[in-house]
Amino acid sequence: MKAALLTELNHFEIHEMDKPTPHSHEVLVKVKAAGICGSDIHKMQSEWKYDLPMVMGHEFSGQVEAVGDEVEQVSVGDRVAIVPFLPCNKCIYCREGKYQLCEDYRMIGSHYYGGFEEYVVVPETNVLNIGEKISYEEAAMIEPLAVAAHGVMGLDPQVGDQVAVFGLGTIGILSVQWLRLAGVKRIIGIDIDPNKLEEAKKYGVTDTINPLEESLEEAVATLTNGLGVDIALECAGSKITEEQCLLITRKGGQIGYQGIAYTDVLLRQRAFENIFRREYTVKGFWNSYSAPFPGKEWTHSVEFIEAGKINLKEMISHRFKLDEIQKAFNLTVNREESYNKVMIFPEEDQ
Repeated sequence: MKAALLTELNHFEIHEMDKPTPHSHEVLVKVKAAGICGSDIHKMQSEWKYDLPMVMGHEFSGQVEAVGDEVEQVSVGDRVAIVPFLPCNKCIYCREGKYQLCEDYRMIGSHYYGGFEEYVVVPETNVLNIGEKISYEEAAMIEPLAVAAHGVMGLDPQVGDQVAVFGLGTIGILSVQWLRLAGVKRIIGIDIDPNKLEEAKKYGVTDTINPLEESLEEAVATLTNGLGVDIALECAGSKITEEQCLLITRKGGQIGYQGIAYTDVLLRQRAFENIFRREYTVKGFWNSYSAPFPGKEWTHSVEFIEAGKINLKEMISHRFKLDEIQKAFNLTVNREESYNKVMIFPEEDQ
């Protein structure tokens, strides 16, 4: 089989490897589609900290080709999405069902070979049946959809709320769709990419702001009658937007941080004082898991995709074969053009 081996930062080599064999509680999956995550891009720029060579890819789906002799809940032929998180099941947080806080977790695609290859072996507990209606492309996006669900569900938006979403990449747009389903009245999309601002309107964003072209605080004040938003959700991972959340939220409002901070975040006095003067509730969201594993974030995602209430297919902006993976990563790492979700297809006949 073919596999895309990462041998150094943003350097992939296509290798022929032996097809893996599942052990007693494992499943062999023929990979049908695998997405490039925003965190993958940052890892290629200097953040990679795992052993090399490695097969990346933690957002992927496929069909079960073989199962171990003690597998009970998965059958050959099942169409599945892969849950990449491997909790230790021993630490205090795992025992409490807070798997996202596990102190000794592993990840498929970082610690173990992931979806950028033709076949992958994964534990039985890490496959999620997607039935017959969901496409493999959509199934490969269940992982980021569950991440977005984890944040939105943790904020518990109410019908009629006004919400600002910073960063209209994959997680931002998926969060917008969950917010729309929750009955949020106004969703303000904030980004500095005009293409993303325009595209976001298709998914439920009611108003857009480009902070490079107008005052963010003034624009939000105008839209909210001077009060500010009920909820600010940060999905950009920028030290600028992480502070801006504290400037546009109404008194007693909520702020959710989901974007990964890759630099120190230094707050000006006014932004910091708003936390207590306005009595904010500040929450952080990490990963996408809850009990029973992998959690309602994942099962709800499958249900809503199947019901046609989440639009995923239009979010895929680029598609590449496995042999073209270097081209795909160059596009994302170097930002050669505007993109949203980039998908890799390991099968030879696709």
